[in-house]
Order: sequence, then C-alpha cells, then structure tokens
Amino acid sequence: MFVSFLPKARVALFLCAAALLSSCGGGGGDSSLQSSGQGVGAGGSPPALPPPPGPNADKPATRVEAARFLNQATFGATGADIDRVMSIGYSAWIDEQFAMPRGRTFRNWYLEDGVNSNRAEYLDPNSDRESAAWFTRVTREPDQLRLRMAWALSQIFVINGGTLMGGTALPVWMDLTADNAFGTYRTMLEKVTFSPVMGNMLSYLWNRDSNGAVPDQNYAREIMQLFSIGLWELNQDGTPKLDSAGNRIPTYTQADVVGLSSVFTGLALATGGDRKGTCIGYNGKPAQGEPEYIACELSVWNWTSTKAKSFLGVSIAALDVAKLPANSEATIQAYGRKNIGIALDTLANHANTPPFIARNLIQRFTTSNPSPAYVRRVADKFVDNGNGVRGDFKAVLKQILLDPEARDPSQQDKAIYGKLREPLLAQVHYSRVLRASDGKGNVWAGSGGCKDYHGVISELERPYAAPSVFNYYRPGFSPASGEAARRNLVVPEMQITDTVAVMDWATYVKQTLDRGGTGCSGGARRQNTFDYGELLPFADTPTVLADEVLLRFAAGSDTATLRANLVRAIESVSGTTSADRINRIKIAVMLTLLSPEYRVQR
Repeated sequence: MFVSFLPKARVALFLCAAALLSSCGGGGGDSSLQSSGQGVGAGGSPPALPPPPGPNADKPATRVEAARFLNQATFGATGADIDRVMSIGYSAWIDEQFAMPRGRTFRNWYLEDGVNSNRAEYLDPNSDRESAAWFTRVTREPDQLRLRMAWALSQIFVINGGTLMGGTALPVWMDLTADNAFGTYRTMLEKVTFSPVMGNMLSYLWNRDSNGAVPDQNYAREIMQLFSIGLWELNQDGTPKLDSAGNRIPTYTQADVVGLSSVFTGLALATGGDRKGTCIGYNGKPAQGEPEYIACELSVWNWTSTKAKSFLGVSIAALDVAKLPANSEATIQAYGRKNIGIALDTLANHANTPPFIARNLIQRFTTSNPSPAYVRRVADKFVDNGNGVRGDFKAVLKQILLDPEARDPSQQDKAIYGKLREPLLAQVHYSRVLRASDGKGNVWAGSGGCKDYHGVISELERPYAAPSVFNYYRPGFSPASGEAARRNLVVPEMQITDTVAVMDWATYVKQTLDRGGTGCSGGARRQNTFDYGELLPFADTPTVLADEVLLRFAAGSDTATLRANLVRAIESVSGTTSADRINRIKIAVMLTLLSPEYRVQR
C-alpha cells in the first residue's frame, strides 16, 4: 500500500480551477443547440484568431510537443511513441499510421481470440467482453490513429449498445467504424445506412410505405440532424447563416423528413436463397445463423417505396409498377437502392456537411471551441483533399492535427483552447501508459459488480454504448453558469461531469493504484496489473520522475505549480527498495491524474 497524498480541496474542486471550465454548476444550455450539434447561439462563435503564419516545423522541438500531439491523435503517449514522433516528425507519423495494416478486428477478438486466451472468465455472462474487446485493442494495438478516428466517428454516427440485436452487434459496429476510419465520408454514410445495427437502432428495418403503412421517420430525421447537415445552415467556417431579420435558417423542413423517410424503405436482412452465400461471417465463411448476419449489409427488397419523393430540393420520379412485367422484383430493388444512393449523394454533397462534420471532428481531437478559421481550413479539406476527392477522412484528419491552431501555441487562445477529457478516454489513457494487462493479452475494464468500473465509468460512458443517438453528451452543450457560459463557450464533456463524477474518479485512481491494476477487487479474476517499467528508471530522481509523468499525461498544460507539488510528494516517499520506487511512481501518477492540468487536454 502506498502513502496517500491527496489534498481534498484540490480533488473536489479541480474542474472549477481549470481556466477553461471554471463553472462547477450544472446546466443545460440551449436545448436546440444541443440537439443540433452546433456551437453556441447565433453569432456566438468565439472571435476568429489572426491569420495563421506559414507552415509549422514538421518535427516537434521538444518531447513535450511530441507528447501533446500524441495525446490528441492516440489513446495515450508512451515513451516509444514520443521517440518515434521526435525521429520522423508529425506528418510522417500520420502517414505511417495511414499505411499501417488494419489490426485485429474487434469481432474476431470477441468471438475467438478472447475465448481462446481466457476461456473461463471470458464466457462468464458478467464478463463485459464487448468492452474488453475494445479496451484490449485501443490500449495495446499500434494502429492508434485509426482506432482514435473510429472512436470519433462512433460519437457522430451513434448507436446504443442496449438496443442492439445479438451478442456480436457491438463488435461489428466497432469494426465498421475502424474499417472506414481512413476512407471517405460518403462511403461511411453508406456503410452506416446499410448496417443492420443502425437499422435496428433507428427503427428503419422493415420500413414500409405501402398498404396504408406510414414510413418510420426516425432515420430520415437523424441522418440529417446528426450525421450530415445539422439543424441550421452554416457558412464554410461553421458560423450560422442568418436571414435578413438576423435569425438562423433551418437546413430542412418536416416535408424533407417525410420525403426522405420514403427513401429508406424496403431495407432488411438477407435471410435466404443465394443471398445467404454472399453474406460472409466473422470467420470468412458464409454466415450461419442470425448473429452473424449482423455483420452483413442490409438488402433492398421489392416492397421499397415506388412513390414519387422529394427532399432538400431533389425530386425522384415514381416507378410505375403496373407497367412492369411479371417477376420484376429485381427492377424494384434496383430502383430502391438507386434512390438511397441519390439521398446519400445529396447529403454528402450538401454545403452544410463539410463545416458540420469538420467542427464535430475537431472537437473530438483537439479543442471544443475551434475558431471559425480553423473550421474553415478543415472544411476546405473536406470539400477537396487536393486531388479532387470530397470527404477524404485522411486529408481531414491531417488538417485537424497539423493545423496551426492545433500545433502552434502562438495561434491558440489559451483561455479557451483545449477540451475536457471524457471519462472513458481518461481511463484508457491511464491504462495505455501503464500497460494494463491481465497477463494473457487482454485488458479488462472491470465488470460483474466491479464498482471501480461500473460505479465510475460505465454509468457515464461505455464503449460504443451511448444512451441515445445524441451521444453521451451534446457537441453544443454549455454549462448554465460560470466562466464558460460567460464566454459563450461550449464544453461538451461537462454534460457528464459533476462533483460526484470527479470524486468517483479520484476514488477509482487511488483504488486501482492501491491494487496494482484495474479490474475486480476480489482476487485475480479478470484483474489487470500495471507495468511501471517505463517509469522505474526515473524513480530515484524526484524532479526527473515528475517531468516524465507530466510528459505522458499533461503535455501542453502549464504544469509549473503541479510539478513543484509532485516533487515534494515524491520526496516524501523515502527508501530504496523496489516497492519504495513504485510507490513514488504511484503518488506522482495519482496526483497528476487528479489535477486540472490532466483533465483539461491542451
């Protein structure tokens, strides 16, 4: 057991101390803005920063700069990651990640690897193996940028784990986001639309527009509101367009929802005939049984709507079924699929989509309140990657991470720049840097009554299991009072952060360090252990140990005061044994993880 050094006032109020988030009050902000995913009210965007300078030096000048970049682009900077970026530079590291082969799939880990490596515990119904599949991949695998982009996409194209259709649905959706993380927006939109997981989530499976049935409008509304164009017309820099009276302009009407709902009809699982042979299961063989069909695309059946449709200024002519010859099911199906393609093309090519998606992605990687100039530069890359390709996620990602507002401190308004680390990312970062493992190649988040996980993280966030299609929190959320509200800023992650969550996080960090790793407190069952080997060489020199811990967890923050406190705390643990050295590491890690310098990612 290591010596506890935990100033209670600092723990209870650390969010209030952060310059970005000095409001501890709750609040809802403008509910319409929360739903739309837009920023704060009309005309309420932060003022634009000065024009950016010329291109930044591609290689970081310091290890702190490299670690800060990695904490934006990955699930946590390790010493080896920092060395690599220092060696080859930002752009080459991104290109290296783009070229890295797709790692082990979530579905294979879930159905094969996890079972074979840890069979008894893995098959326990309380094992939370979907989360374990995700935690294992994101903390251990090298394709970090792909996985971080997959997580970002999952918070735009949101599914709810509690409403899914079978045990493999969650890993299947995890793979969908990872497989398309470096593709194009248009492809992602199509994969989402033809996914049985989303079809079940937003109730358009078996959607009909015939025999008196009224098409379900759920997906038609959310694909516009949340997945593509948002509620309000935007300028290319993400600021709202205004009419002559100074009011925001809606992007769509209820008539557009009705018209689009008729397009998303006729979609259902392929369940027989030769279609079954074209549906490949997780093991590369033809799917056998309903769970494996979740991994397959939906088919368009011959009860798709053949009526005329109109939406967003586009009209689709009716198909005169009476004039078709007998056995014309294939013609009707092709008509339905073509209509869906027209709808997806319309949304992907809409003028609102580039700034809407750009702002959402920036918020997931670098800062909650990007300047209009930053949004414009990313949106411009969405429009054209430089080679005439629209919606290229690689080009968009590179612009987000290498933009002067992300890399050049002189281009950042330090009073508003950065983002609150959401609970799940904080836990993963912690586990990745300390190389959490159960000794069998897996990382367990904790489950089956493990209060350290379910009491702190799961009630706020579980991987790919947001409580609704509006995600765990809204991109436009702003506290009702305090400094953020006064500055008209958004703080999305604050919607799931309150005093109880802060204190629970403090308890979680201390308890897991006490136990030597995350997981259940009772015995070794699904118990992870931490590996302190990377920090042990520094454990006998307090100033160096403090610097190395801050490098990995709080790079980019103003840590002068925190560093002094860490040094004093480390010096308070005397002794030369291995246990003494590990205790010095634990106390430095604990105090850093409970600080505003850590929880606000700069």
